[in-house]
Amino acid sequence: MRRVRRSAVLVATAASMAVVLAACGGTSTSDEAPAEAPAEEAPAEAPAAGGEALRVTYIPKNLGNPYFDAIVKGFQEAAPGLNMTVEVVAPAQAGATDQIPFIDAAIQQQVDAIAISPNDADALCPSLKRAADAGIIVITVNGDTAADCRQASITPVDFSQLGKYLVDLTAQVTGGKGEWAFLSATSTAPDQNSWLAGADEYIASGQSPAGLTLVDTVYGDDAPDKSATEAQALLTKYPNLAAINAPTTVGIAAAAQVLSQSPKKGQVQVTGLGTPNQMREFIKDGTVQKFALWDPALQGTIAANLIAGIKAGTIAPAADLEFEVPGVGQRVMAGADRVIIAGPPQEFDASNIDNFDF
Repeated sequence: MRRVRRSAVLVATAASMAVVLAACGGTSTSDEAPAEAPAEEAPAEAPAAGGEALRVTYIPKNLGNPYFDAIVKGFQEAAPGLNMTVEVVAPAQAGATDQIPFIDAAIQQQVDAIAISPNDADALCPSLKRAADAGIIVITVNGDTAADCRQASITPVDFSQLGKYLVDLTAQVTGGKGEWAFLSATSTAPDQNSWLAGADEYIASGQSPAGLTLVDTVYGDDAPDKSATEAQALLTKYPNLAAINAPTTVGIAAAAQVLSQSPKKGQVQVTGLGTPNQMREFIKDGTVQKFALWDPALQGTIAANLIAGIKAGTIAPAADLEFEVPGVGQRVMAGADRVIIAGPPQEFDASNIDNFDF
């Protein structure tokens, strides 16, 4: 991941939100299927601004989550150059079906595209298929559904390897030994669940660090209070706990806050996935040694350009299609599922955290 200095976008914490990122002209809709993939060998490119503005609805998992605020920032940076308006709407809680009313509303509004960070891999598919049947471009961002429920998916890293990575990250902060637990998001979150499954497979293979013992997996529902309660319960239930790994920005911040005020500070490590801005104080006060993430904004940038290209007919989602994202570089829709990897993980510790601002 490249070094970045970004200001986090502020998102209203109401029952729903609407953030217009770039206002230009009217709206356009299409009932036509995407054009066939171009025959040229050169990567496809998103079009320059011009004509009627594209109307896009982005539906993150829930409100008040700094990680998804950063994805919105990526949309915000790309939208003006693509003649695009982006409305951001989301439920207050990250329940399995809580995003459905927002999908239905976007269909009624006849937007050009829906980008969604799904809370459930299965529950949303019927609604997303209705959107596609209405001629709306559908892509998933930072999470996925079945491939036939969307045209392409943008993932921050290779999720198939992230479970192993999280186990190894825990080994780094514990010296490779001790009891540890996962504090995840919701029990239905497709992204976190795929990582947990990958971690289980890695452990079951016998190739993970032999001194580590995974004792529990709990769910904070991507809510600060519940995540804090679950973190405190882990500290109480497992007196020999060496680490909590929270692969969610809400969970890691909540766990770090609990540990920073606990007598077990320094004995128990917190690691996982978080943003530098929310974790900086815990790195500086010694509560946290190391954690990781990637540049979430990059997913919003790629998503905006991908939507513009699909709408213009210069990008037609297909297995192994290469396309160019201005200012980012070339990306590939890997395999028949058309999954685009945004970038590699970045680890943060006391030596580098002040180099990042998001």
